[in-house]
Amino acid sequence: MDNNFKKVIAESLSKPAEKLANARNLHLLRVEVRGTQSAPVIEVLLDGNRAVTIDDCETVSKSLSSMIDEEKLVKGNYRLDVMSPGMDEPIVEDWQFERSIDRLVEVQYEDGGEHHSVHGRLRSFNNKEIAFEPIHLKAKKPARPKEVTTEAGLITLEPDEQLYDDPVELVKVERRHLKKVVVQAEFGKG
Repeated sequence: MDNNFKKVIAESLSKPAEKLANARNLHLLRVEVRGTQSAPVIEVLLDGNRAVTIDDCETVSKSLSSMIDEEKLVKGNYRLDVMSPGMDEPIVEDWQFERSIDRLVEVQYEDGGEHHSVHGRLRSFNNKEIAFEPIHLKAKKPARPKEVTTEAGLITLEPDEQLYDDPVELVKVERRHLKKVVVQAEFGKG
């Protein structure tokens, strides 16, 4: 089956969705199209320095839906979902790093052909690197734990997680080596 329709729909909606998001002081993360040509599912992800509200999603959805109908972009039924990203959405843009300063993150990176994963508090970033303070264990680590207790609470470890018994002030990773940086949920804060 020809999936070119997905690309056409996504490209046609990207600029208008970006303008609508910017008008609400938000950013467009992406437009994704799934499903079939006769019944596509169009997902529009918005994010920003503030929380994305239901009103934001509704306003953008109504405008994009009108455009889809007026331009006959879809020749059948379609579903349009305008939403904010979930917790597992990687942070890649400077504005995402800025709003994540001092938050607990999981950093996955590659160095010398080896994959590493570390949990820590994002402390700074620039266009070349990020710096974070790795979490430290409260007790000596067992041989290979699946979960450890840290100052931030219970953390589930990746198989290749790097653990620090002794305090390490800051770990710096060049952005070109980053594979994925994700903000972690913290409970009991606030």
